[in-house]
Amino acid sequence: MSISEGTQISSGTFTGKMEASTTVGCFATPTPLVDHGSYEFQSSGNCQKVCYELQQPVMGLTSGTNCSCGPLLPPKDSQVDDDKCSTGCAGYDKESCGGADYWWVILTGFSRNEIANLDPHSISTSSAATKHSVVTIGGSTVVKTIPDPSQTAAPQKTASSGGGGGTNKAGIAAGVVVGVVVLIALIAGVVLFLKRRKRRLQEEEYQQKQSVQQFVSGGKGVYGGNSASSMNDSRLDPEVMMSRRQSDGSIADNQDYSRRILRVR
Repeated sequence: MSISEGTQISSGTFTGKMEASTTVGCFATPTPLVDHGSYEFQSSGNCQKVCYELQQPVMGLTSGTNCSCGPLLPPKDSQVDDDKCSTGCAGYDKESCGGADYWWVILTGFSRNEIANLDPHSISTSSAATKHSVVTIGGSTVVKTIPDPSQTAAPQKTASSGGGGGTNKAGIAAGVVVGVVVLIALIAGVVLFLKRRKRRLQEEEYQQKQSVQQFVSGGKGVYGGNSASSMNDSRLDPEVMMSRRQSDGSIADNQDYSRRILRVR
């Protein structure tokens, strides 16, 4: 069964047969025993019942009132002189129930096997920062060391993770800037193209107007000559002929050239 520190089992209620207990001695630490609270009538017999209910082979008594149970004996190097555990039990002062910060350790008789001492290298050196959970499965007892959350430092962000976030932000900012620059360049290119096209259209329109004006005002013809003189012959104009008598061997003066007469030659 699972045992957690702080579970209060003051008075044992086990009613089955119990084997004889065996005294081990006084220890300066209870690890891996788990304290189950104080009892005003505490005694080794009451503590034995508590540990039998929890199916634990080791019990420890301290301060005359508190009972602890566990699967292993405390570390061998933590054992001290028995006179350190001179406090009498609250329920029966003829027997020892440990002392102030000392534990009177006894084998409950629950197991007939030899019970070993806990290896101090298998647990944290700071008992104040750890808690122990004892689990018995199929007759095998396992001790689990659980860190105290209040003593556990919060995980810190590594420099690499922080740097990665900064790099990502810088990359995003750079991408935004480049995008804005490219957009401005595209807009400027479109505006410049439209201005040049408008200017070219205006120049073409101006050239067309100039050509029409030259044509209307009698500019040079296609072959470089005067278009008006090339198209009109003053000798064919009656008014000119009346004001100015001209003679040309190819045109008779007595003919009326104001009328166009088709002649076959």
